[in-house]
Amino acid sequence: MSTFSRRGAALAAGALFGIVALTAGAAASPFVGSMKTAHATLYLNVDQRARQIWPVEIWAVDGVLTNHSDQGVLWIRPGQYTFKVRVSQQVNLADVPGLERRAYYGQARHELKLQVRAGKAYYIGAKFRASGDWKPVVWKTTDASH
Repeated sequence: MSTFSRRGAALAAGALFGIVALTAGAAASPFVGSMKTAHATLYLNVDQRARQIWPVEIWAVDGVLTNHSDQGVLWIRPGQYTFKVRVSQQVNLADVPGLERRAYYGQARHELKLQVRAGKAYYIGAKFRASGDWKPVVWKTTDASH
């Protein structure tokens, strides 16, 4: 076998492996790209400062990093998940009525375990306590409107 055909075979095998890996990764993703697929809706960017709840970002789902951290609304397959979330913006606690005044806070990541059901909408945010600590919460659940 010539060097050229070995290289060509290696390149073809590498390309095939890459396609299979991408397909497997896409199939394993909990997120859906079509409303036709059964899904729940996650609302992450609803600002509820009056309730001391701030928007969050999802950084990982079940320990796998996600590229969906910059989106405020996500469609996800039904199931049980562990989300790693963080506040989507730095929060100056001096701006939060009733809380201790500190420097910017909120960039630590926290976990939220959640069972999501098809046809439901989940509003997720960061709920601050008087100490300045926060935890991720589902502050509202409704039937999905779409």
